[in-house]
Amino acid sequence: MRYFKLLSLFVKSSLAIDLEYRANFMGALLMSTVDLVWGVAGIAFLFAFTDNIGGWSFYEALIVIGLVYIGWGINDAFLWPNTRELGEHIRKGTMDFILTKPINSQMHATFRRFKFDRLFTAVSGLVIIGYALHQLQWSPTLGQWLSCISLFITAMLMMYSLVIMLASSAFWIVNINNLTELFFGLLETGRHPASAYPAPMRIVISFVVPVAFISTVPAEALLGRLNLWTALYGIGFTVVSFTSCVLFWRFAVRHYGSASS
Repeated sequence: MRYFKLLSLFVKSSLAIDLEYRANFMGALLMSTVDLVWGVAGIAFLFAFTDNIGGWSFYEALIVIGLVYIGWGINDAFLWPNTRELGEHIRKGTMDFILTKPINSQMHATFRRFKFDRLFTAVSGLVIIGYALHQLQWSPTLGQWLSCISLFITAMLMMYSLVIMLASSAFWIVNINNLTELFFGLLETGRHPASAYPAPMRIVISFVVPVAFISTVPAEALLGRLNLWTALYGIGFTVVSFTSCVLFWRFAVRHYGSASS
């Protein structure tokens, strides 16, 4: 209960900061709209030359894109602001104030700041999915909705674990911007269904760094074509990733040398 109260305070303080610059909300809405049009136009261009890509129709592929946009919105709103500041905390010595608090340091460092104006991207993803389902005249069952949502939440936990492990390297190299940009660049491959890529690339994004688990797998669940073994692999990968994330954070903190001492 203490952590829920603390998280509530983080949310309120971040919202108060965002509302100080209300024009940012309009700017974020505009950029999300442009990004939405750009994303749909890109996939529409590909389908101008074919009826399906990797066995996916245009509107089915839109569901994949919609899930990607939701993932990006969540990442930009909750994950990226904190990982970006982690290196600054270490460099300036303000990490000391986080580590000395009587709460879990990982929770404090990775859920301290939110950017709610970035959630417009996630909203645009929901709009895309709703439009695609309407055009497909497909009404998912309750079980399909629950499977999709559960797998997507699992995928977000996986992404959190991988990003925080990457961000924790800042305890040694401080500037991690290039590494995180590389990782988020890899997430771009999730724009398209995994089956649309050649076999070697498909293996990488499905099993090595399961980007496909963020978009393609939940979309398959929503469309009633989920492969159970793929879903189980993704869940197992997430469990291992999150455990590794917690252990690596603790290892990094033990080797932290205060910049203010």
